[in-house]
Amino acid sequence: MKKTLFMTLTSLSLFACNGSEIIEKQHATGNYYDPQKPVVISEMLPSWGQIDQNYLIRGNFPKDTANIRVYFGTKKAVVLGCDGRELYGMVPKLYPGLNSLSVVVGNDSIVTDFQFKYYQKQSLKNIVGKENEGDEYIEGTFDEARIKNPTGLGTVTGQDGDNIIMVEGEWESRISLISLDDNKMIKIGDVGWCGGPAVTSTRDKFYVIGREGNRSVYSFSKADGWVATPVADLTITNDMLSGGSVVGGLTFAEDDRYLYVMTGDGYMGCIDLVEKSFERLLEKDDWDGVNVGTNWISYLVYSKYYHCFFATHEGGNGIFKITQNAEGKWIAKKFAGFNNGDNIVLGHRLNDAVLRSPSGIAVNKDGEIFFGSKSGSCILKIKGDMVSLVAGVPNAWWTGVSNEPLESGFNQPLAIVTDYEDNFYIADRDKRLVRKLTIE
Repeated sequence: MKKTLFMTLTSLSLFACNGSEIIEKQHATGNYYDPQKPVVISEMLPSWGQIDQNYLIRGNFPKDTANIRVYFGTKKAVVLGCDGRELYGMVPKLYPGLNSLSVVVGNDSIVTDFQFKYYQKQSLKNIVGKENEGDEYIEGTFDEARIKNPTGLGTVTGQDGDNIIMVEGEWESRISLISLDDNKMIKIGDVGWCGGPAVTSTRDKFYVIGREGNRSVYSFSKADGWVATPVADLTITNDMLSGGSVVGGLTFAEDDRYLYVMTGDGYMGCIDLVEKSFERLLEKDDWDGVNVGTNWISYLVYSKYYHCFFATHEGGNGIFKITQNAEGKWIAKKFAGFNNGDNIVLGHRLNDAVLRSPSGIAVNKDGEIFFGSKSGSCILKIKGDMVSLVAGVPNAWWTGVSNEPLESGFNQPLAIVTDYEDNFYIADRDKRLVRKLTIE
């Protein structure tokens, strides 16, 4: 999301709500700082708000904003100006709840008793597709376009922000570019049933892999116009990996040389794209005593926040954390879910949570884990040890779509990915939609 600030040379109006109070601050050109007095903070307005809202701090400070830093909790705020007695700027994205105000002037830090209560903005909107309409795939503008079976998503760099790569890897197969630059969807490839996409760290290239059988790997590069290019001298056979399906089990980790792949029946391996070699990392009996099933849908993501993988296995009804120990052995441990039930249950990730066929999974920059519940018709979040609801009406797939996240229906949400601003894109398969979830 682009943030645009409109300023004049003579005035700047700040509006902030504090109960019924409305504050309007006219920009002062003078310098009211008194160097004979200590730097102090006497007032903060407002006491609550949201991202990009204006804040106003009163006190006694040097006018030069280059030497002033404002923090709400641990998050640095934008400082727009100071006249020596009033400092103003914009509230950053924060954690919900109370955040302490502190101001750093030069090398001196001023910790205050002021608390800013932050409320998250949440919104949900359809990007492409129309609810329950998708008997035929149709390219075109977002109003015209129709999709059928979205199973995989990735975000790549566009002109002004991100664009979306969509894989339809069931029943019919195709790969599409959903261009937020042009508000259009176009088909860019069809390599047969495939899993992925896995986007490189440069975010201008992605890979897919054949879903089953002797699997070929294909790359698509922005520089080459997103044309499918087979990776030469590389085929991943069933003997090397397994005969299970690859749907969402494809991702990079710390190095774009290594592409990690996972099947729905519990096999995971690493493809060396330089040496054109393959190493099997996990087999079907390596999942912490859990029978992950036979060829169920699964998704794999790597978190640079935690430096590990997370994997959903529909058959196991849970989420695994995958790490490598000091001896180089890969270990999958139960992380969330694995409790049976016909309804979504929130609470402690292992002791309480019923996840109902977890599907696509993403980790944001703050280490919060978001994932779809395919059978539970909702989007869930893990923060710390707790599972909470962020979007959808649990166990009610028939609910119609809405812009209100907690009032909108989902019907088998599969892939979920983040963009560069930590917005989420969701492949809502049976609603036949790609949707954007913003949580700020």
